[in-house]
Amino acid sequence: MKTTIKFWGGLRTIGGNIAEVTYGNDRIIFDFGLVYNPANAIIDTKERKQSYVLDMLKLGAIPAIDGIYSKEVLTGDGFSIKTPLPVEESSYQTAVFISHLHLDHMGAIDTLSPHIPIHMTEGSKRLYDALEIVGEGLSVHRETIGMSYEQKIQIGEISVTPYQVDHDIIGASSFLIETPDATIVNSGDLRMHGANPQYTEGWLTNMASRDIDVLLIEGTTFRPDTKDAETAEEADILTAGIDSLPKQNGLGLFNIYHRNIDRINTFLQMAALTDRTPVLEVPTAYLAKQFLTDAKFEIYLDDSSKHSKIAEQLLTQYKGVTAADINQNPANYLLQNSYHLIHNLLDLDLKGSIYLHSNGMPLGSFDPAHSTMHALLDRFGVTYQSLNVSGHAKNEDILYIIDRIKPGVLIPWHSHHPELIKPLDPKQEVYYPEKLETWQPTLVPASD
Repeated sequence: MKTTIKFWGGLRTIGGNIAEVTYGNDRIIFDFGLVYNPANAIIDTKERKQSYVLDMLKLGAIPAIDGIYSKEVLTGDGFSIKTPLPVEESSYQTAVFISHLHLDHMGAIDTLSPHIPIHMTEGSKRLYDALEIVGEGLSVHRETIGMSYEQKIQIGEISVTPYQVDHDIIGASSFLIETPDATIVNSGDLRMHGANPQYTEGWLTNMASRDIDVLLIEGTTFRPDTKDAETAEEADILTAGIDSLPKQNGLGLFNIYHRNIDRINTFLQMAALTDRTPVLEVPTAYLAKQFLTDAKFEIYLDDSSKHSKIAEQLLTQYKGVTAADINQNPANYLLQNSYHLIHNLLDLDLKGSIYLHSNGMPLGSFDPAHSTMHALLDRFGVTYQSLNVSGHAKNEDILYIIDRIKPGVLIPWHSHHPELIKPLDPKQEVYYPEKLETWQPTLVPASD
C-alpha cells in the first residue's frame, strides 16, 4: 500500500481547498468549504432542501467524492454529472477535518452524510455551536467532534494532529498527517503578524524539527497586482481608530466579521479609549458574551432584532439602544453596522460620522456590493476609513515558513497565483498538482 493525495479543489482559488489522503481503506479529507467569489455566484440553492446536495454537485460547488454523501440526498437524475457512490456503499473508513470556521473551509459540511465524522478543534466547535444559535448555521445541523491541540486522532492507519496557528478566527489549526509511509503538513490559513504570532511560531518550530515529506502551504497574498492597502499589524487597528474617532464630531460606525472575536474586542477597547459607548448588533453581542471576559457594551435594537429570543436574553444583562437614543448625541457612540444591515443607516443622524471598515463584508472591490456600500456612504457624506489586517501570512513570512520546514515537496495552494511562490532555497522541490489529480508523493528525504 502507498499513500496517495487527491486534490479536489483550492489549487488556484481562495478557499474551497479540499484534499483527500488515502492509505489502503483509510481516508481523511480536509477541509470542506466553498470557493468565495461573489461576482461569480450563480444561484442560491439552499431553498431547495430536498435536492440541495445534488444541486451543489451539478453546479460544481462540491466535489463528486465517492462515499461521503448519503444515498437519500443523491436520489434523482444527475443529468450532466456522474453521481458519486453513496456512503452506504463505500468500503472506506473516512473522516473529515476542518482547519477553521471560515466558510471557504467549512461551508459545505452540511452536504456530508451524518455517518461521516467531522473533526474540528474545541475552539472551532464552540464557535460553530454559537453561530447556530445566532442563526448563522448551515442549511442543516451536523454533529461535530472537538479536538484538543497536539492530541493525535487515529483514523485506521492515518493519524491527524492539530496544531494551533494564528489566523483571524478562534480555533484555527494546521494539521500534521502521518501514514505508515508519509508525513504531510497542511498549513491551513495562518499568519505571523496577527494578535497571537506565538501560535504560528510555536507550530513552525515544531514542524521544523521534523522530517516533513509534503507541505501544503497557503499562498493567499501572492498576486501580481497591487492589493488593497491593509494595516500592517493587528495592533495598528486600535492605534488608527483612536486617532481617527476624536477628529469626528458625529457617530462612529464600524463593520467587522464577527467570527473574529479578537476584532470585536479591539473595537470595544477603541470605544473605551475614545470615550464612546460601544453598541453591538444582537448576534455579535451574543458572541462577545460567550467568548470575551467582562466585555462592556450595549445592544442595538432595530426592528428585525428587538423581539428575538437572543435579544430578550441579552437584555437581562446589557442595555438596549435604539436609533432614537443614538440620535440624541451621536458622538457618544461607536456603533456596529454590518453590510446586510446597512439600511439601518437611514435611521441615523450621520452628520460628521465615520465608517471604519475592518475586514467586514464586502471584503473588497471584487465584490459588487463594495460599490453599493460606498455609494450609500457617499450619499450621506460619511467618512470612510479602511482598517484591514489580513488573516493570511505576508509573502515574506510564507517564504520564511517554507525555508524553516524544508519539506521534501512543497505544494502551494489556496492562491490565485501559486506559481508566484518562489522558495528561498532554489533546490526546494515544488509540485503543482492538477485538479482531480491523484498523486503519490515521491518520498525523498527532507533536507537537513
